[in-house]
Amino acid sequence: MPVVSTKPVYSGKAKDLFETDDPSVMRAYFRDSATAFNAQKKGEIHDKGKVNATISAYLFELCEKSGIKTHFIKQISENELLIKKVKIIPLEVIVRNITAGSLCKRLGIKEGKILKNPIVEFSYKDDALGDPLLTRAYIKDALEVADDKILDEITSLALKANEIFKEFFIGVGIKVVDFKLEFGTDKNGELLLADELSPDNFRFWDAKTNEKLDKDRFRQDLGNVEGAYQEMLKRVKEGSKSLIASPSVRNNKSTKYSVKVQVLPKKDILDPQGQAVEKALSSLGYKDISELRIGKEVVFKIDADSPAEVKKIVNEMCERLLANPVIEDFSIEIK
Repeated sequence: MPVVSTKPVYSGKAKDLFETDDPSVMRAYFRDSATAFNAQKKGEIHDKGKVNATISAYLFELCEKSGIKTHFIKQISENELLIKKVKIIPLEVIVRNITAGSLCKRLGIKEGKILKNPIVEFSYKDDALGDPLLTRAYIKDALEVADDKILDEITSLALKANEIFKEFFIGVGIKVVDFKLEFGTDKNGELLLADELSPDNFRFWDAKTNEKLDKDRFRQDLGNVEGAYQEMLKRVKEGSKSLIASPSVRNNKSTKYSVKVQVLPKKDILDPQGQAVEKALSSLGYKDISELRIGKEVVFKIDADSPAEVKKIVNEMCERLLANPVIEDFSIEIK
């Protein structure tokens, strides 16, 4: 293991970076510090450093297996990662799937709207300026921190990562609302995904209840912040145990599966249409009919590597489009 210095060369809001005896390798130590609103709000979350370091390690490995190169080398302790030294491009790359946070404030949109397509936006990584939103022209011609080629590559990688994360997390009952990425270049000029991948820079909602399981619990004083972070660690570990290759790394041996989705109102939700039909049947003499519910059936075929992958994908489809999880239940039949 590389020897590390005792004094950090950089201290951020929640991480310290240390040099090692290899000039191309650094050690990242994750603290329990919590900040929000560009460090205007500060606090501590018990074991947050351990949780964020471990989740980051899992998700960096997931990205690497899916063809996205990162600065991650390995996890060396509960709080520490060894990482490749990179020159960070001073851009925050935000990917949005569902409206939340600053997007709602800027556009006056209600939180929770599923976006027609994922949105990628860029902010200037500068706390003193409030991380202002940037256009391509600002990035290329004013700041001169990236050109069109780099921005196209970053956008492509961010969208690819989004699909990888969405597929992984829906398998453990989590919606990926939005997240922030950072990129840097190594000593050879290669673009790498950097920083961290944790509840600090993701918005995670429970797929059934929409309970927030990320730093918004700290930002919004929702309570049980530690519990939310621990729950996310638990689910990431569960998902990693039975990890199925995402579509981006399929082995070209996919199978076509037939899928039938049955969507019905939840038992405690009033079903006027079902009640009307049940009453009509009773008036026609069918007295033994009871608990009639009317729903919808969706039938389609899908290419995938395994039934487990089909279930993950179709679960996400149901949560996002085919069913309203607030008032409807659904069942999935795969052949």
